[in-house]
Amino acid sequence: MVKSCDLDRAVAAALTPDVRVMLVCNPNNPTSTVLPPGALAAFVAAVPEDVLIVVDEAYREFVPAGGTDDAVRLQRSYPNVAVLRTFSKAYALAGLRVGYCVADPAVLDAARRVALPFTLSAPALAAALATLDEPELTVRRVRRLTASRDRLVAELHAAGLEVPASGTNFVWLPFGDASREFLRQCTLAGIAVRVFPREGVRITVGDEDANAAVVAAARRSSHPLRTADCSP
Repeated sequence: MVKSCDLDRAVAAALTPDVRVMLVCNPNNPTSTVLPPGALAAFVAAVPEDVLIVVDEAYREFVPAGGTDDAVRLQRSYPNVAVLRTFSKAYALAGLRVGYCVADPAVLDAARRVALPFTLSAPALAAALATLDEPELTVRRVRRLTASRDRLVAELHAAGLEVPASGTNFVWLPFGDASREFLRQCTLAGIAVRVFPREGVRITVGDEDANAAVVAAARRSSHPLRTADCSP
């Protein structure tokens, strides 16, 4: 897994003439980390213009204003950038599977040629249009969730655990080899989490009771957490 701080080094250095498409997830899933302002722009500028850069911004709405580069704005200057966004997260339409792509017309034309037909239902489209008519509702939802997320991260820190700052609707606990033990503690507490063996655990932010149960389960774990080292 490439760390966000390695974007302009490890990934760019790995470019070969055989690479035709690069995928950048910002904020990243599952680590919840966000590229700092300027990092994505510098990376895009360094990649050859004949390489398509697909930027997945599914969790973009959970990042504070100015907290990272806006890939849609970058796309206006770089036709080899394609941006993917979704209504499944901040807009609360996960079950309807509505999303969109912002890209150069040539890229969109190629995508349409291979896309499955009739993937977007009429109810899903109607729901997406309706939620766009209620922007303040989305803003309030995001504010509530990010406030709950930040409290959860603070409580985990207070418990002596080191976790990355999150720019998403979930937190990442880098338990490493102890991930299975933490999963056991969560299962006993009735908490569903997603485990990445030998890497860590991704936990979607819940209500206050659920978040408290997560902190209690983390306290019961016998292994301390350590964040990934992004130092040079």
